[in-house]
Amino acid sequence: MAYSDAITQALDMSTNEERTYRMFDMIVIPIVFAVMASAFHLHYMLTAGDWDFWIDWKDRLYWPIVSSISFIIFAGAVQGLMWRLVRMPIGMTLVGTGLVLMEWISRYYNFHLWAYFPMSQVWPATWIAVGIFVDAILLITGSALMTSLFGVFFLPVIFITSNYPMLAPFRAPTSVMGTEVPVADWIGYVFQRGGSPEYLRIIEDAGLRLLGGETWFISCLFGGFVSIFIYMLWWWISGIATRPYSRSNPLAEYMGGTQPSDKDDAITADAYPTSAVK
Repeated sequence: MAYSDAITQALDMSTNEERTYRMFDMIVIPIVFAVMASAFHLHYMLTAGDWDFWIDWKDRLYWPIVSSISFIIFAGAVQGLMWRLVRMPIGMTLVGTGLVLMEWISRYYNFHLWAYFPMSQVWPATWIAVGIFVDAILLITGSALMTSLFGVFFLPVIFITSNYPMLAPFRAPTSVMGTEVPVADWIGYVFQRGGSPEYLRIIEDAGLRLLGGETWFISCLFGGFVSIFIYMLWWWISGIATRPYSRSNPLAEYMGGTQPSDKDDAITADAYPTSAVK
């Protein structure tokens, strides 16, 4: 609020103007968040899709690979935008929270109430811990390269770790008509989906995955390696998208401001003097 008061004084805004601008922010920010979360939900639904829809697909080795790559495409771009425009390392946490919120709304109303699937089969994975972890690395290092190497690379590991407590009960082996299968597959057999044979599951009789001896760390290693390059690509694209906003707005004088100078390429801390902070 101290810097906010300094900005208000520098712009010579009246109390009513300041109140109007704050009210405008309270209206626009939730709308932008809802639109961004909806767009991310649509992207994630079309790319990760079945790997996040069904509990017996979350039990597979491709789940951390497909989900991580799909997540980093949108989240990396938003994180780059937030860091370049407002210098706030909250982009990945913001979109991760929005995605989880939209996923829960979709699963409850569309899958559970409309299609009658039990929530134990269609619960969405959480991405909040992943977003906090990668944003924290960006905050500490201030570098996209360091964030990709020490944050994005471990994204699948954080993803699996944060979701495993919810998934673990469905990985317990059980015997169904003489065949040993995990609880996740048993639920999938009872509550079948359409689109045969795409959704037909292969019964693994006492396999390594069933007994908890699968090589998930290889999936996390490969998913993290691929995510590094995708993250850097979308970080670079976000830089191109923010380039028009790196200079002063040439239309400012028509909106009640002053004619910008070509020297005003960046906003520095000197623009907000500490003497105005009370």
